[in-house]
Amino acid sequence: MYSHFDSGTWITPFGLIFLSAILVSWWLTRRNAMSIGIDSSHIDLLLPISLIAGIAGGAMLSRLMPLDSMVAGELMQTGVRVRLFSLLACGAVVVSVYSRICKLSFRRLLDVFALPTVAGLVIHRLGCFLAGCCWGDLVSNEYATRFATQVQTLPFLGGLASGVQYPPGSLAHEQHVAMGLIEPGALASLPVYPVQLYEGVLLLGLLLVMRRIPWQRLPQGLMTVLVICAYAVIRFLLEYLRADGPVVLGNLTITQLQCLILLFSATLLPGLLAQARLANTIRA
Repeated sequence: MYSHFDSGTWITPFGLIFLSAILVSWWLTRRNAMSIGIDSSHIDLLLPISLIAGIAGGAMLSRLMPLDSMVAGELMQTGVRVRLFSLLACGAVVVSVYSRICKLSFRRLLDVFALPTVAGLVIHRLGCFLAGCCWGDLVSNEYATRFATQVQTLPFLGGLASGVQYPPGSLAHEQHVAMGLIEPGALASLPVYPVQLYEGVLLLGLLLVMRRIPWQRLPQGLMTVLVICAYAVIRFLLEYLRADGPVVLGNLTITQLQCLILLFSATLLPGLLAQARLANTIRA
């Protein structure tokens, strides 16, 4: 998500959809908390604090890792970007601190937030589509460019799907101008994959499947691990159709490397938790 909107516009479709995503996630999180006996007032305080901290922390991390010029060379002017994984990581730190202060289970709180976060992302991706952020690769593979790895990660898919075009001022349009694919006065960008909608549909499917799991009866933290792994796989694959992430290793973007780290960490977590429980049992 980029802070790349007209500063004179106070109400935008993206803003309204983002607010809707927060409210839906808030409502579902309160329901989850009450279902396991956690006072919903904890959620009313914790969710806005973690969201604010996540956005602030994500923006700060973005300034520390200025990689966005790599999406189209130095010619493309991009604003401060709040990366999703940075936002979630900073929010998780707040949840951890809050759980210690209020003597609540950190892992159980993460379970409470897991599926509502997915529901919020489903709605949020619709806003991304309308705003033009998180845009996709070129649908056609007929445009030879030295940035081919950036905008045509899977060229063999060219022509198999229809694309969308964004107007001047959009990030996709700016990228294509910076790469020399279109003239600055072009009325629209080249057709790109509506990858935001692809992710929204896949996350909706994930939500419908995961909600059938009785997470309250699972070991604490396991639902969060399952959701993280599933999202990491979805995001890793869809990154091949996105053109907004810098390619840093072969054909892999920084986000794909983060997904691999998440998957590796998640597979180790159950074993570490089991060892911790065994150690506590021995000491007891």
